[in-house]
Amino acid sequence: MKKVLVIFILIIINIIFFNKQLVEIYFFYKFSNWVEKKVIFDEFEIKYPNIISINGLKIINSRPIYYESIFQAEKININFNLKSLLFNELVIINELKIEKPKFFLELIEKNLKLDESTENKGIVYEDNIGLAQKINKNLPDKIWPKKNKDINFLILKSYLTDPTAFIKVSSIPNIFEVSMSDYKFVKIGNHKDSQHYKKVLEIMLFDIFARVNDINKKKILKRIYKF
Repeated sequence: MKKVLVIFILIIINIIFFNKQLVEIYFFYKFSNWVEKKVIFDEFEIKYPNIISINGLKIINSRPIYYESIFQAEKININFNLKSLLFNELVIINELKIEKPKFFLELIEKNLKLDESTENKGIVYEDNIGLAQKINKNLPDKIWPKKNKDINFLILKSYLTDPTAFIKVSSIPNIFEVSMSDYKFVKIGNHKDSQHYKKVLEIMLFDIFARVNDINKKKILKRIYKF
């Protein structure tokens, strides 16, 4: 009986993890849930037992005005902990390498009535990553419904090489491009013992702010993100 059970488990593992199409579906379903956006790609390659290589990955802008994507990468290599993927509620990625990532940031100017009894209005900004709204309108952190089983992720080491940001502010005609620093991060994810990936976005936004030379654009970024 024990031998039959072992054979059955091995068959299930083989079906799930050695079937490229199933791995693709599983990976991109989980990744889309983690980033809360639709994710597409050009090529997906598995190097057994624990390496995934992705070309042409895009995170889609859910309500595009200027950019169809929020993020693109020429190539991504993922080295994951196979045991955590099979048996744990915490998925551990040993190493993540992202080559030539591109970040697309939309900043949309909005008029906000300050006093409902008057016509006094202020200006706030919304962006396509949800950070500007939270800062400008003092929105509380989102409270997620409790799940019976919640699978989180932890990236032990991550590297970004040759990143570029493209920023469009609705009140400024031209798009401006910023060459960013290379990055190395340790222990990021959505697990309690990690630095949340949205905090990493804030670090990269500050890098963009520091590299913008135009005074007017710098003022807008400072106003929006409270640098």
